[in-house]
Formats: sequence, C-alpha cells, structure tokens
Amino acid sequence: VAAGKVWILAENKELDNHSNNRSWTLVSRDEVPSGRRIHKLIWVYKLKRDGTAKARLCVQGNTLEAGVDYDQVFSAALRYSSARALFAYAARNRCRVRSVDLVAAYLQGQFLDGERVYCYQAQGHVKLDANGVPLIARVDKPIYGIQQAGRRLQRMLFTWLTEQGFAALDDSDPCVFTRKHDDDEILRLGVYVDNLQIVHSVSLDANGRGPAGCAYNAFMDALAKDWEVTDEGPMEDLLGIEVDYLADGSIKLHQTNYIKTIIDRFLPDGPLAGKAALPYSSDFLQNVADALALPAGAHPELVKPMQERIGCLMYAATSTRPDIAFAVHYLCKCMQRPTPELIRETDHVLTYLARHSSAGLTYSPDQTRLAGFSDASWETASSTSGWVVLWQSAALTWGSRKQKSIALSTCEAEIIALSEAAKDVVYLRKLVSGLGEPDPDATPLSTDSQSARDVSYNPEHHDRMKHVQRRHFFIRDMVESFEITVPFVRSADNLADFLTKPMKSASQFHALRKRIMNEP
Repeated sequence: VAAGKVWILAENKELDNHSNNRSWTLVSRDEVPSGRRIHKLIWVYKLKRDGTAKARLCVQGNTLEAGVDYDQVFSAALRYSSARALFAYAARNRCRVRSVDLVAAYLQGQFLDGERVYCYQAQGHVKLDANGVPLIARVDKPIYGIQQAGRRLQRMLFTWLTEQGFAALDDSDPCVFTRKHDDDEILRLGVYVDNLQIVHSVSLDANGRGPAGCAYNAFMDALAKDWEVTDEGPMEDLLGIEVDYLADGSIKLHQTNYIKTIIDRFLPDGPLAGKAALPYSSDFLQNVADALALPAGAHPELVKPMQERIGCLMYAATSTRPDIAFAVHYLCKCMQRPTPELIRETDHVLTYLARHSSAGLTYSPDQTRLAGFSDASWETASSTSGWVVLWQSAALTWGSRKQKSIALSTCEAEIIALSEAAKDVVYLRKLVSGLGEPDPDATPLSTDSQSARDVSYNPEHHDRMKHVQRRHFFIRDMVESFEITVPFVRSADNLADFLTKPMKSASQFHALRKRIMNEP
C-alpha cells in the first residue's frame, strides 16, 4: 500500500507540473475537429538514481500522424566529441564545469500557432462533462511523447541564449554557445536536450555564486528568472560518463559505474579467469571470420544476447573507451551471425573492462595542439580505417570503421583512412577555434604510410591511384588549403594502430592506450 501511495504521489506531482504549465485544455468530444485522431496519454514510471519515484505522462507518440499532428521534428543534440572538447577546454583554461537541468523541460516549450494534439485523459485522473462523458485533453504545449516537443524546446532555448548575447558555433556544433566578456571571464555552454554543461572561469562559493558583478551570476539569474531550472552543482556525470576534477587541474572522464553495471548484468558469476590484458583473445579474427561464413540465423537463440552485449559495449567504446573500439567494431559485423565463440569474445571484452574499469580520458591543463593519427588495415574485402584526434593530451574523437569501397592496395586503403580522419580534424579545428583557441598553423595528421603521405601532397603513384574516386582525395584538398599537414611516423608511434588490428603484444597495446587516454 505504501509503495502504491508513492506512485500516486508521483502521478499527482506530474499532473501539477502540467497544470502549472497549462499543458492542455479540457474540451468536450464535440469540439474535436472532424477527422482528427484522439491519442492516448500513458504513464511511464521510473526510480531515479537517488531513489525518487518518477512518474512521467507521455503522449503515445507512435499514433501521431505526420502532416496532421506534426511536421518538422529534428532537434540537434550536443555531440559527445563536443562535450569532451568542452571538458578539455575547461582543463586547458583551469575552469570548472557546472551542471544545470531544465525541470520538466519539454513542458517549457511552445507550439507554433495552430499546432494542437488531442488526447484521452490520463488513466486514473479522468474528468467528465455535465453529461457524464469523459472530456478530451486538447494539448496546447509540447509534452513528452509528442514528436516535435524536442524541436520546440530547442528553438525557444536557443533563441533565448542568442538574446542573452551568446553565439552558437553553427559551423561546428550548434549546441555549443560562447559569449565574450570585456574582462576575459570565460563562459561556454553545451546544451544536451534539457541539460546545460556550463564551463566557467570564476570561482563559486558553497551557494553556487561567483564574485559580485560577474557574468556567471548575471547569466544564472536570467536563467532562473525565465526558466524553471535546477542547479545541480559541479558536473559529476553526463549521461553515465563520470567526471573527476584532479588536483593538478586535469579533468578525467570515465565510466566506472556503468562498466560495473554491465559486468553485473552479463557476467553475474564474475569475469572470466585470467588477466585479460587485451580486449580480445588470440583467436579473435578467426572467430569473426568463422561467424561471417555462416548463414544468418544459424544460432537464433544467440541473436538477442549478442545484440544486448554489443549495444552496451558500443556506448562505452564511443564515450570514453577508445581501447575497445576495434574489438567492438569487428563484433558489430556479426550482430546477425552470433556464435558461441563470439559470445565468449564479448565476455572477453567485458572481462577486460572489469580489469580496467577505472580507465578513462584525462585532459591536462598543458597547452597542447590538436594532433591526429590515421592508419588502415588492408584486407582482401573491405579494409579497416582507424583514426584518433587528440587535444589536451587525450583523445577527443576516434574511429574504427569498415571502408565502404574495396581498396586494391595498401596506399589506397591508407589514403581512404586519411580522408576519413581529415573530416574529424577539420570539424575539431572549427570547434576549438570557436571556443576561443584557434590554431594558426595546420594540424598534423600523421600516417605510417610513405606512399599515402606522398599522395596527400601530390598526384603521385599514378598506376596505383588512377582508379580511386575523387572523394577519397579530400585529404589533399585540406593539405592544399593549409588546414592539415601529413607527417610520416613509424608504425610503432602511430597511435591509430590499435584501432585497425589486434595487437599481439600486450605491452605495445598498453603503451598506445596510455598515450591516447593520457593514463598515468
């Protein structure tokens, strides 16, 4: 009974939010326009991390009709590489990062003129008209489940930030905002849906206030006046990514708790025996090849377990763990062809994570430049591209990806990888410059292929490259425009090496991991 009361209280709190926000108007059934579909309002229940019971009232969005209930629905979200860049920028300038959450964010948006959605009332809270017929909720503002709710919130919030004097970095990430101040006070924002990642240079007291007259205080006062927000204090996590502020000014991003959660889920009896110094076994490539040779559905009972494991591993691999990116990339090839051996390989990756759960990306306060590394593994079918771009001593972005065309030589595979890496370098140059740290010199993007380096500068090796499509020479365009240089490095010094193939030496793997993730 007590537990049931908790959820009733949670429902009432949610309904109070809607009432205060005037999310809908109750109308009679006759007032619903002819031909308009009436949708359901559904309850979604969740226990938050602090144990609080949360009840969320949502429109059953899958029944909404395009062109009738909504039109455009796209809303941008802060890229993870941009969020990492904000932390790196904070470390570089010895700033702190604050977390501010918009309360019931979607409810604070506004529909465009004429936008309406009609719904049956929430179960358990139905009001009747004078004839005893249930009234219909005419939804007048965006609420959760409505397709365009995120877009409406974002359009309002972004416009408001612009009115406050902020400028969006539209040429790199429109969810990052900057504002200049005469006294060089730093204030940078990243917007992830309903969460603000605020980089600030002023010191704050126990109440979250900076020195009198500072821009940070003025911004927070304006934010609290026009929006319902919660100041969550120093940002300690962002979507499961934990943040540690180290004594020397460095900022470390890791997923220790998330990794422990997935270990408990998929390895309830504990990690596999052994040290697991590498995220794959010595038979990794053979196990993948054997699985790809099988027809799809050879082991249907393993498809869901495989997909669940890979989905969880992908989040770690794309957030803070470039050291498992290659293994996860190759396992993704076999999502529809799982075998017992590949399930064992996923367990091997999980065991590796369990042994190194606290590893993460540490951005240092040292003044360092952007620097990239590119590599390719030439294969008879589709080759593998690998690249990593570092700033403030740790990786900002990385990739391990199957090439979309078949390379006929190592030079071709390497030039394709270089061009893919160049896209990230150009984007990050714009982002870092927009944050206020422009680099007047071209960014180095290193390769261990002398022939690919040659082709990056000049149309050499004609016989090997005459058939290659023009789009693969993007790297040459960036070299010609002085955006990028292509230094040659030995394979042993190419940090992208472990993103293209399994490392035979654990010591070599850990040496590369240390340099990419800036581990002590």
